[in-house]
Amino acid sequence: LSHDPRIKLAQPLQNFATRTDAYNDPYVGLQRGFEQMEVADAHAWSRGEGIKVAIIDTGADTEHPDLAASIAGAENFVDTDPVQFRHDRHGTEIAGVIAAVANNREGIVGVAPASRLLILKACWQARVDADAARCNTFTIARALVAALDAHAQVVNLSLAGPEDPLLSDLIREGLRRGVKFVGAVSPDVLDKSLTNQPGVIEVASSESHTVLASALYAPGREILTLLPGGHYDFASGESIST
Repeated sequence: LSHDPRIKLAQPLQNFATRTDAYNDPYVGLQRGFEQMEVADAHAWSRGEGIKVAIIDTGADTEHPDLAASIAGAENFVDTDPVQFRHDRHGTEIAGVIAAVANNREGIVGVAPASRLLILKACWQARVDADAARCNTFTIARALVAALDAHAQVVNLSLAGPEDPLLSDLIREGLRRGVKFVGAVSPDVLDKSLTNQPGVIEVASSESHTVLASALYAPGREILTLLPGGHYDFASGESIST
């Protein structure tokens, strides 16, 4: 038809939709990073269905109303305190950015809201009311082994630290099995860090002054996410970007 001189225009019939009712989550309009990365457009292709993401971090509020439906499992490699596990801040924040449930009339929407999360506690909070946490080779190694045993397709390492022979070996084994590792850029990019190795996707905050050719950049300042106890707040840093 397009070659017929009598025809001015011939084209496929395309589909369009309004964006105003894409989500019924009340705080989605406050998710600046979500908007900057055009996540809503990406959701037309995938919301993470069938993907298991292991979060190696502190514990997380697995009963948060905007997260509970996304939890596939949880293990604690630090202690035997289930109450503190659910009160840990940093892991809750990371889990919320990744997989807060969409269209449940609660809070926010995750980048991959249909993914399933494994919350693997390898870090402990420095203070009850702060995000800062600490981990060590032994606890992270146990969590990495658990992630591989559970056949996680993605492992999130929103933490910074030095190069470590044992952990590097475990990451390489995961890469050999096809696991995707995503890690936070070290504060000092001149030093060899745990996640600065071939095959690991390093992420930096787009608001930082870090310049690393191999890194991906994502919003990391005042990102709305979850807090323990069913709460919400803004968080910043490379961890959130990751």
